[in-house]
Amino acid sequence: MVDSSPAIVGVVSNRQTVDGVGYETVRVRYLEALRSTARVLPLVIPGGLEQENLRACLSVLNGVLLTGAESNVSPSLYGGPEACPETLDLDRDRTSIAAIKIALSSGIPLLGICRGLQELNVALGGTLSSDLSEGEGLITHVENLAIPRDLQYARSHAVLAEGHGYIAQCIRHSQQNPVLVNTLHRQGIARLADGLEVDARCVDGVIEAVSVKDAATFAAAVQWHPEWFHKEDPLSVEIFRAFGEACRLHMIGTKLQP
Repeated sequence: MVDSSPAIVGVVSNRQTVDGVGYETVRVRYLEALRSTARVLPLVIPGGLEQENLRACLSVLNGVLLTGAESNVSPSLYGGPEACPETLDLDRDRTSIAAIKIALSSGIPLLGICRGLQELNVALGGTLSSDLSEGEGLITHVENLAIPRDLQYARSHAVLAEGHGYIAQCIRHSQQNPVLVNTLHRQGIARLADGLEVDARCVDGVIEAVSVKDAATFAAAVQWHPEWFHKEDPLSVEIFRAFGEACRLHMIGTKLQP
């Protein structure tokens, strides 16, 4: 009998407090993209897990998704300036950084989106710029909160593929020219981690996609939001398709192990 069980992908959640009550949250759009486009089963990974429990969690997963978030990666993790505590999510930081290291050392496929790209860079020793709008000659990368959500997430600027990493391959397979993406971020990569290679840059030079060098499987991240139009945008489809396929191959390989 053919085993039709889906690959399982862990989604790192965000810790939020609403009206004095703590919540672990994940935007539904990420879960929809995993289910319908990547064709995998998403499970939420709560923040603040102890290392031992997080390792046990990842041992039964076939992939990890690091989502975007309203919070920023703590500057204390990369030697940056102090930040307002209200802008941070330290539980998310601890979980994501640990999950990245476990996934990479264990050969578990990994996809980072927006904050997830920044987490990946920091986890491997890179640094972040706290405000890209301060750079001379840079275009606006943040959203306009005064317009409807779908317009906020509309494709707004072009990116150029570099090298032969996972996202660069997806860009070329999408056969779009120009390649337009929807970035909504104030922070970004300042110094690229030694373990990463650039897959794409914005036309103003800002790094918009990276892959992990010499990774055993799909391990990459984008600064934009492929989950938002995951069904109809060709590049978004390619990214989730490639990630989902890597997760299924991981599942098959795990089941074949003695």
